[in-house]
Amino acid sequence: MSPTTALILEWSAVALNILFTILIALEKRLGWLFGLVAALIGVLLYVVQDAWLMASLNAFYAGMGAYGWWTWGRAGGSARIISYGWRMHAMLITIGAAGTGLLAWAMEHWQVPGEYHGMEAFITAFAMLATWLMSAKAIENWFYWTVGDLLAVWYNHLIGYDGYAFLNVVYIVLAVAGFIRWRHQFKAQGQEQAQ
Repeated sequence: MSPTTALILEWSAVALNILFTILIALEKRLGWLFGLVAALIGVLLYVVQDAWLMASLNAFYAGMGAYGWWTWGRAGGSARIISYGWRMHAMLITIGAAGTGLLAWAMEHWQVPGEYHGMEAFITAFAMLATWLMSAKAIENWFYWTVGDLLAVWYNHLIGYDGYAFLNVVYIVLAVAGFIRWRHQFKAQGQEQAQ
């Protein structure tokens, strides 16, 4: 792929991902479709860089884009924002840590090309959890995104994708805005806690 094509694709994905995040923060179902297209572009771009976990993560995002579209449509767009208790988050963080270790080990064991397997593994594991929480409309999804995005800024810079690094900085800002908006909605609907 030519550098010009890669740059155009990267910045197209950045724009689509920003639009996705804004629309999701506004609880607009259409956002999932923008995320799906951006994810498909991401698969291609990360494959070119031998960033196989990031490519796989983007394939997961594409699948979750379809799932999120379907899930948010089932409830007619009126699904309530929920919150999980500390036990659920303790379990999710444990799953994320175990997933990070397993993915990093697998990448090293099978000698998959790439320099930053541990970073990729962490970003992948916690982004998968964040995406699932987002599709369930759990308010805490914004915290999981922020943790992964902080590391992803540096990771994307290291592999030469400064557009994606910029995107992760924007994601952090949008996560704060998304959390504030969802918290307002959550309080207005009467604070329902999921089990």
